[in-house]
Amino acid sequence: MTDGALDGLGGLLLAALGLGVAGLDPTGALLAAAALAAGARPRAVLVFGVSVLVLTAALGAVLSLTAGASLSGVDWAGSLPGGPVTAALEALAGLLALAWAAARLRRRGAPAREEAAAEASRRGGARLASGAGMVGAAVLFTGGAVLDPSFVGLVVLAGRGEPLGQVVAAHTTWSVVSQAPLLLLLLVAVARGGHERAAALFARWWARVRPLVRHLVTAALALLGAGLLVDAGWYATTGGFLVLDPGP
Repeated sequence: MTDGALDGLGGLLLAALGLGVAGLDPTGALLAAAALAAGARPRAVLVFGVSVLVLTAALGAVLSLTAGASLSGVDWAGSLPGGPVTAALEALAGLLALAWAAARLRRRGAPAREEAAAEASRRGGARLASGAGMVGAAVLFTGGAVLDPSFVGLVVLAGRGEPLGQVVAAHTTWSVVSQAPLLLLLLVAVARGGHERAAALFARWWARVRPLVRHLVTAALALLGAGLLVDAGWYATTGGFLVLDPGP
């Protein structure tokens, strides 16, 4: 391997490391801990963790090799629809978000429905805890990587004519770093038989923070809906957007 190749690989891996740190995501660890609390076997959780790491790296490599270079030249703002269409879509999305927030508030006031929803959530968690459920969760979780700006950034960087081995190494680095330390530490705990304690800790923690999370989600929906409606109303009044102007 030449010095230039070494420099190219080192620079790409360094970029992947930095983007992985920027994309650190505890969601995978939380899903794994929730599955353990729902009764998943340690082996199923290990399959989930390994699947997430492998599938994410594979998805990134495929995207880099097929579309990475072309993504850097896409005019995302120019691809949005015209102003009136965007304003109408914003207004519709804002109304839906506010309706969802209102529905969550009404449901909170009905203990019977709240308990029914909790029971349905527990049954759903039990189904997710199966081996097939964990694999399916890994596939869905991997697909969500395309919404991560750091992942998309690496897809573009690694897609600029880099050799296959370097592309795979870069995306493997991003996958491992972005899921560390929580997911990897949980996998180590499972491998060493410490999963029961991890599941118990998660169950106690979630019982404490669940009400707060519910309130925060409802508030976020209300703020999002209000913001979208304000932006759409501003366009109707002034002909311009406060947040995003996709052009005429």
